[in-house]
Amino acid sequence: MATAGKKEKMKFNGTLHHNLCSTCEEPSKYRCPKCSTLSCSLNCVKAHKEKSGCDGVRDKTAFVPLDEFTDRHFKSDYHFLEDALRTIDNAQRTKRNFGFMNFLPPKLKCICMVFFSDGKIFWKLEWVFPLCNLTYSDTRVDEEQLIDECLDKYLLLDSEDDFNGELDYYRSIGHKDVSVIMKDENTPANETRYFELKKKKSLKENFQGKRIIEFPTLLVVPKMHLSSYLD
Repeated sequence: MATAGKKEKMKFNGTLHHNLCSTCEEPSKYRCPKCSTLSCSLNCVKAHKEKSGCDGVRDKTAFVPLDEFTDRHFKSDYHFLEDALRTIDNAQRTKRNFGFMNFLPPKLKCICMVFFSDGKIFWKLEWVFPLCNLTYSDTRVDEEQLIDECLDKYLLLDSEDDFNGELDYYRSIGHKDVSVIMKDENTPANETRYFELKKKKSLKENFQGKRIIEFPTLLVVPKMHLSSYLD
């Protein structure tokens, strides 16, 4: 800390007076990136944050008057625009590769919807069998899997799990007589519309360009009933 005499001497010098630490009035060394408050040491920086509630994180979008605009601000704006362009490019690339994926707040459903590994998506899938009023789910399903392959455990007669006979009707008609549909999430809230998925194509191919909220919910319906969902 400076003595009273030293402080007084500094105040007579206009140049020094405007560069004093805001906490102890010693010559400053640091300027807060967010509010420009001057400090001389780490202790004074901490004191400033505790007293003012300032987090010290620079506001990249804060207005700077033209007469105060420096090379530092120019470089900051340039890097800010670079970051924005990079974010947009990444979002567009994700949209092209995976479609739209909207995630609901965790408190609505405490489950993991999607996993990323080795550049691939592993989905949580919800299967709805409306004729039996049954719903099942699978987790960590590789996006490269075909829809038909995903359905094997539910439709094949020799599947390890017989689901207590609850899917006997679906198993009796098999793959060839069922269709898989998914709700179109781009429709207004007061409308319900579905589109049919290609069972011989992968999840990745089927979901490309589609808007998915939380995780895909797939309806398995007999082909004879398909028109009632698609009309």
